[in-house]
Amino acid sequence: MKILNRYLLREFVWTYITSISVLSGIYIIVNIFESLKDLLSLQPSVYSVVVFYLTQVPGIVYQTVPMAALLTVIIIYTVMSGHNEIGSLLSTGISPATMVKPLMGMVLLLSLLHFSLGEYVVPRANIKNDIVDSRIHHTRSRFYKDSMVSNIWFKANDEIIKAGLFVPWLDTVKDITVYGFSGHNGLLRSRMDVATAKWDGDRWALSDVYVRDFHNGYQTGYRFSGSAEMSLPITIADFKHTGKTPGEMDYSELSAYIKRLKQEGYTYAPYDVDLNNKLSYPFSSLFVILLVIPFSMKKRKTSGMMLAFGISLAVGFSYWILMALSLSMGNSDILDPVAAAWTPNVVTFLIALVINGLTKW
Repeated sequence: MKILNRYLLREFVWTYITSISVLSGIYIIVNIFESLKDLLSLQPSVYSVVVFYLTQVPGIVYQTVPMAALLTVIIIYTVMSGHNEIGSLLSTGISPATMVKPLMGMVLLLSLLHFSLGEYVVPRANIKNDIVDSRIHHTRSRFYKDSMVSNIWFKANDEIIKAGLFVPWLDTVKDITVYGFSGHNGLLRSRMDVATAKWDGDRWALSDVYVRDFHNGYQTGYRFSGSAEMSLPITIADFKHTGKTPGEMDYSELSAYIKRLKQEGYTYAPYDVDLNNKLSYPFSSLFVILLVIPFSMKKRKTSGMMLAFGISLAVGFSYWILMALSLSMGNSDILDPVAAAWTPNVVTFLIALVINGLTKW
C-alpha cells in the first residue's frame, strides 16, 4: 500500500506543478497580448513590465488552483485507467476509496496552502501591482507612501466624523470635525474641531482642540485646548482601510472593515460575501474533484477517455458558473452571505455523493 501511495503522490506533485504552470502561463500570455498595444504606447521600463506581471502571478495562481487540481486528478486516474492499472488494483481487492485517499489528502493540504496564499501573499501582491500599474500609466496610486487621502467620513453610534486629510506615512489626520447628536431628538449636541490628530500606537494625541456645546439648536458653551489626549470613536486602522478593495485586504482586515460598516449603518453585504468566499473558495478543490473521480477511473477506450476528460472539464466550468451565480445573488441580498459563499461547495458535494453512489466499479 505504501508503494501505491508513493506512486500516486509523486504523480500528483509533478502533474500538478505542470498543470498550474500551464494554466498560469496561458493566462499571462493572453494578458500580455491584450495589453501589448497599451505598453508599446506608454513605453515603460523593462523592470516595471516584469514586476507588473510578476505581481499578478499570486492572484492568477489563487484563481487557478481548483482547476489545476481538477486537471491533475483527471490526468492521473485517466492515464491509470487507460493502462489498465485501475482494473488491476480493483481485481486485487483494493477499493476505489483506497486509491482516492492519498490524492484527497494532498488536495486537503493544497486547500490549506491555497487559503494561506490568499491571506498572506495575494493582498500584498495586489497592492504592489497597483503601485507598478500607476507608475506605468503615470498616475498616482492609492498606495504610494506619499499618497494622502482627503475628505473621509465615518459614522459611529450617534457621532459623525469628518477627516479633512489623512497622511499615512505620518499616522496623522488633519482637520477633524466630530459632530455629536442627541439620541432622543437627533439634534446637534456638540461639535469638536481638531487641527491635527497623531496616532501614538494606543491613542490619539490631539492638538488645537475646539469644542462647542449645543442645546436645542443653540450654542451654550465652548472650550479650547492647545493639546489633549482624547478618545475618538475611530482608530488609525479605520483610515488605513481607506481605498482598499477586498482583494487587497486579508481576512482580519476585511472582517474589521465590515464591522466598521455595520457600526456606520452602511450596506456591507458584498464585502460579507467576499469575506466568506475567502474561506469557501480555497476548499472548492476538494468538492470539485469528487465529481470527476468516477469519470476518470472508469475503464474506457481512447475515445471514451477523451469523452471523460471533456465531461470532467465541463463539470469544472459548471462549478465556476454556479459560484458566479451564487456570489451575485449574495451581493444582491437575495442569499445570505454565508449561503452565497458555501452553496457551490454544498451543491457540488451533494451531486458528487449521488454520482459516486450510483457508479458501479
